[in-house]
Amino acid sequence: MEIGRSLAMSVLIAAGAGAGCRTTVREAPAGAGGFASAVTQPERAWEMVADGRVVGVVVEFVERGENGRRFFSVRNALQQELGLVDGEGRAWRYRPHDSEALWLGSGTVIEGAARILGLAGAAELYEVGLEALAAEARGPAAGGD
Repeated sequence: MEIGRSLAMSVLIAAGAGAGCRTTVREAPAGAGGFASAVTQPERAWEMVADGRVVGVVVEFVERGENGRRFFSVRNALQQELGLVDGEGRAWRYRPHDSEALWLGSGTVIEGAARILGLAGAAELYEVGLEALAAEARGPAAGGD
């Protein structure tokens, strides 16, 4: 009986060894994730005003080349980028310490920017020059006013 039990255990161990796990390893450069880089340039910019004060900035970027895709960078009043509205009108808000942005909905650029900035009421966009916006971002300590 002991020999039968021992033989059965040996058969089970041998069968288990043949049905083991398979490990596959793939290597890729850090952060590559299958994304292709695109060269973009700022084209236009707007300040977003709600309740009589500037609450954010929207900057339009256009990809160079055949595609000519565009997106709108949405920033707070300190010019910290909070999210984007893509060319299809989809609003995405970046989340701290997370690699994935949060989709907030679709609509117009102003609706998307308001969602990203967390505005509940009405807001308006007023176009500003890119040079003025860049000087404002540098601030007085960096040679601005």
